[in-house]
Amino acid sequence: MRLSHSYSSIKLYENCPLRYFRQRITKDVVDEGGEASKYGERIHAFLEARLKGSGMGSETAQYEPLCQSVEKIARGGELHIEKELVLTENLTPTGWWDADAWLRSKLDVLVITGSDAVVMDWKTGKRNADQFQMQLFAAQVFKHFPEVQRVKTSLVWLKTMEMDTEQYNRIDINVVWAEVMKRIQRIHDSLEHDNWPARPSGLCRYCPCRHDCDYARV
Repeated sequence: MRLSHSYSSIKLYENCPLRYFRQRITKDVVDEGGEASKYGERIHAFLEARLKGSGMGSETAQYEPLCQSVEKIARGGELHIEKELVLTENLTPTGWWDADAWLRSKLDVLVITGSDAVVMDWKTGKRNADQFQMQLFAAQVFKHFPEVQRVKTSLVWLKTMEMDTEQYNRIDINVVWAEVMKRIQRIHDSLEHDNWPARPSGLCRYCPCRHDCDYARV
């Protein structure tokens, strides 16, 4: 079986291999998302529309200064909204729906200005910085934009307007790729040995498998 990956699918496996197995291998359950995820999707859509030139909805009017700051950062550079970056297993760029798509990332905001790039990711939940996501995004940028030497990343927590910011340099990115490959290899090991252990946690209450999972904590 051929697997493709993304930050969200890697985290799905790490949170619970059994849930990953049922959602992505057997596909006998579908995660339809709760109110929090639907709210996040709605806010993302409003911000995307605004930064692509449409007006700001009433629910997101408070983020107008944020959008203006993004536009200011993008002056003199290239602004990409909801930018899709995809790599093959050989880490060469390909298309989102191409048969050889192996690692997909979608960046809420990407600004390319010469040898510098800025990546922003909107977060509508509680602040819980996971820099692996931004490490992966930076690694993707370096593969797709060979002129870029530095990537500044920011997780933007929309409820509080706090940010968690890091910078990555091309010269150091092999360390990031080693971590990405290590995490992906664990998924392939589970597939090879058909080993998908449950990992009960507080996330069980949101899991689409919770009603028929012997391990669920609900």
